[in-house]
Amino acid sequence: MQTIITVIVFLLILGSIIIIHEFGHFIATKIFGVYCAHFSIGFGPKIWSKKGKETEYEIRALPFGGFVSMAGEEQNDDEEFKDVPIERTLKGIKTYQKVIIFLAGVFMNFVLAVVVTFGVNVFSGQLPVQNAQIGQVMENSAAKQAGLKSGDIIQEMTVQETGQVILVSSYDDIQLTPSHLQTTASTIHVQIKVQRDQQIETVDATLQLDETSQAYKLGIYQATRSMNIAEAIQYTFISIGEMSVAIFAALSKLITRFSETVTQLSGPVGIYQVTSQVTETGQISYILNLLALLSVNVGIFNLLPIPGLDGCQVIFALVEKIIGRELPEKVKMALQLCGLGLVMLLMIFVTYQDVLRIFQ
Repeated sequence: MQTIITVIVFLLILGSIIIIHEFGHFIATKIFGVYCAHFSIGFGPKIWSKKGKETEYEIRALPFGGFVSMAGEEQNDDEEFKDVPIERTLKGIKTYQKVIIFLAGVFMNFVLAVVVTFGVNVFSGQLPVQNAQIGQVMENSAAKQAGLKSGDIIQEMTVQETGQVILVSSYDDIQLTPSHLQTTASTIHVQIKVQRDQQIETVDATLQLDETSQAYKLGIYQATRSMNIAEAIQYTFISIGEMSVAIFAALSKLITRFSETVTQLSGPVGIYQVTSQVTETGQISYILNLLALLSVNVGIFNLLPIPGLDGCQVIFALVEKIIGRELPEKVKMALQLCGLGLVMLLMIFVTYQDVLRIFQ
């Protein structure tokens, strides 16, 4: 049953990203009056189609991509578009209109990521409270043994070994380290003053040094609160910005340290594995965050100046504007086939790597 749920979630995530990307191209063609013969989700043989006024809407067997077939594209059959007037083709519109059409898919991927992340922030986004209020006490922890409870607000800590009194105004103040306390002891005894139900109480706790973090572990989680609308907007763009920076950093490493970085990439199999892990948590917010991350990934990947991708199409359009004539169709077609071939080889390699990881 879990496998079926994972497959459904996986297809919904990929389908949403592909549909929104191709819809971006499609709606831009309609805005500028470019004739669009096919709006297809997936590649390979058709498993469903419906003819609209002039566009055939299709679902194909392989759900790892999609395309919008526009009049004036080099790879399209001229016979299919022979009766389309030049002003309704890519060759008959202005350069800025071409650029908008080529980038509309990327734009919609970012729109999807922003909308999804904003929705997650509004309905389940959490921020830490400003004071040192306890949100949750870990089982079998020093805090549990000392009698600390969820909702307690830590105000003061006194280290009995050194006599230090630490006034606590934020959660960071309770992160005690040997260097901070100027001690090498593996165990310390702390008297903790807390506000509980409008009253001040004092408890004693024995803290052990955690060798990994080099901090004395109390065993509590900080209390959180829900985001308001302004914070949800702010943290949405912070999240999208951080995703984008991380992806660009990974791409720069792929260029400068290809042999090291390429083995760390993931393809559809790797994405399925991550989807399975996220789905098993049962947290809708985690699934939606994965959707947003993958949508940003697809958007940025399509910006790359690789023939066959949207970024290279923009470069072709700008070069043609600068030189005042169209590039030879055979040249553009050859470059696009080479680019798509390289992308397919990369996809095969990373899929092979993903399969190896499963059996390791």
